[in-house]
Amino acid sequence: MNDLHVLVIGPRRGLVDELRERRIPFSLWQQRAFFNVAVGEKSVVAPLWSSPEKIREQIRKSFAGKKFSHVIAGTESAVLPAAVARRQLGARLSSAATGTRCRDKLLMKQFLAGFGILMTRFLAESEANDAQQVFATLGVPVVRKQRKSSGGRGLQLLYTPAELMQGKTGHCLLERFIDAPELSVESFIDRGRIRFASITDYHRKGHCNFVPAVLEPELEKTLLALNERVISALGISWGMTHLEVYLTERGPLFGEIALRPPGGYIMNAITHAWDFNPWAAFLAMELGEPFAFPARPVGYAASEVLHPGAGRVRSIRGKTQVLDEQGIREFRLKLKQGDTVAPRAALGQDTGYIVHVSATPAQRLALHQRIGQQLVIDLEPVDA
Repeated sequence: MNDLHVLVIGPRRGLVDELRERRIPFSLWQQRAFFNVAVGEKSVVAPLWSSPEKIREQIRKSFAGKKFSHVIAGTESAVLPAAVARRQLGARLSSAATGTRCRDKLLMKQFLAGFGILMTRFLAESEANDAQQVFATLGVPVVRKQRKSSGGRGLQLLYTPAELMQGKTGHCLLERFIDAPELSVESFIDRGRIRFASITDYHRKGHCNFVPAVLEPELEKTLLALNERVISALGISWGMTHLEVYLTERGPLFGEIALRPPGGYIMNAITHAWDFNPWAAFLAMELGEPFAFPARPVGYAASEVLHPGAGRVRSIRGKTQVLDEQGIREFRLKLKQGDTVAPRAALGQDTGYIVHVSATPAQRLALHQRIGQQLVIDLEPVDA
């Protein structure tokens, strides 16, 4: 293990903690100064470029002469820089094409459509010259997504041709709107084989995730098979994936897949539902190490992502009642009276979170409902 030296691009707290716990030498490339460095560690603060040329230039500038055994991407925007960096630095190699497809939603969907993966209708915005035809093809509303964003950042619902043409850049993805429940599948992959998978129910999208989801056996089998087909088609060899699925009346439809750990505190919920450290597992997959995954969950967990909306905090009530609940495992509130909360631009923005676990799905649902009644963040409008 003495030859390990890891470059983490787009670091995540759990991964950094695991590297420090194991005393594995590492360096960070982060977009903003978030992680404090210790003796022997290096942190570079720079944009996570989407241009391979700029990525290579940044690596030459920041890491010239350094030897890295592995490069790990922790965030969506780090996937392509990590794929480019592995080649330039002589680290464990991954496919740059796979990294690009997992970063660019349009290329991802175009590629997977060729493998017969069922998904909602889509168009490249650059092809949307006839607005009336776009609505005839995709229906109303049309969903406009940034091709290289995550967590719903920049997502728009368009209802008229004028809205479609307004703000058109030619660099977005247009999709048919799907009003259906959503799930995700979190997978740990080693040498092209899925070692472990957990299904997450977006019980309230952006606000509450249930881990594991409770599904009919046939549906669970279908979802896991879809997940395996997508991972195989993309040629993903190792690491962790986060695949999103719509549950429509006609069956599951592929949404997108990310080649990195999920957000929404799903990793925390996995910890308590399955009784293992998913960050340790993620690092093991990246390093090509063995890891003992559990065969079945020990409980039914949920991550409650807190965001009350925009305004000034007038009062916060119910924290004590929530903390008194037996199933609470983690609770962090980033607000206090008088704070101003900005509008939520993406699902990754939050004002706190709660993670809880119960013995049965029914008890999990009941606890989720009690928390919603107990914790009240009262807001007042902020003068313009």
